[in-house]
Amino acid sequence: MHIVLTRKKVFLICLGPLLTKICFCQTADTKSISTSQYETRQNNFGVEVIASILPPAKITKQTGSYELSSHLQSSFDIGINYLHALKNNLIFSTGLHFVVGKRNFFANIPSADINNWDGRNIIEDKELWGCLRIPFLFEKILKSKKTNPFSIEAGFNFRYSGLMSDESNEQILVYPPAVRIFSAEISARYNGKPWITFLGGLSKSILLNNKNVLSIGVQADISTTYFLKGNYEITIPNQPVTRGTYEINGSSLGLSVQYIFTGSK
Repeated sequence: MHIVLTRKKVFLICLGPLLTKICFCQTADTKSISTSQYETRQNNFGVEVIASILPPAKITKQTGSYELSSHLQSSFDIGINYLHALKNNLIFSTGLHFVVGKRNFFANIPSADINNWDGRNIIEDKELWGCLRIPFLFEKILKSKKTNPFSIEAGFNFRYSGLMSDESNEQILVYPPAVRIFSAEISARYNGKPWITFLGGLSKSILLNNKNVLSIGVQADISTTYFLKGNYEITIPNQPVTRGTYEINGSSLGLSVQYIFTGSK
């Protein structure tokens, strides 16, 4: 069995570097530090990295008998945040982030339908998508007598993926003769429009010896907007055509690590 990808448009996203280097001058202080020792400027900047897990794509079969499936997906996020301290241990933050996600799909075809070839994952594809996001997040520091307080976070994102290109995908099986068994048209541009997602999370702050802060937490990003959409066809010779739709909304659960420059000495 031979599978050849004969035609595919692969998107390219160009973005200037968000970060050139992060310097951790000293290791984290493991001694007890009360929250009153977090004396920082009212306005600070942070660099944040998030690694997330996404649910499988939403796949809806419209006609035919073959099933197109999807595994768990992943994304990575890097960005710069501006943090403004408000009253009552409340912090407002916003910034600019670049998100790269990885989508996937696959299909198993009975060997009897394809001249007794092995049909496991005979149709398979993995590809990247990307978007920009601007977070608007409120963080409430929970009062604690212990070292390094916890915080709860809530807010929303503006997301935009209009820089992406549309995709065409064909997969060919050397039968013989060579026949097209799969085709798809996928777009992640969302018609060039921004959309809103909702944020929530929990984090723990660690004061470092150099008086900067390392924040580690979990963050959920909930979206009701399917920004990546596509139509697909599975065309096995002498079998009814299977058609359906493929959609991703970008909802995720991630681990966040943020390094905050406090300006303290």
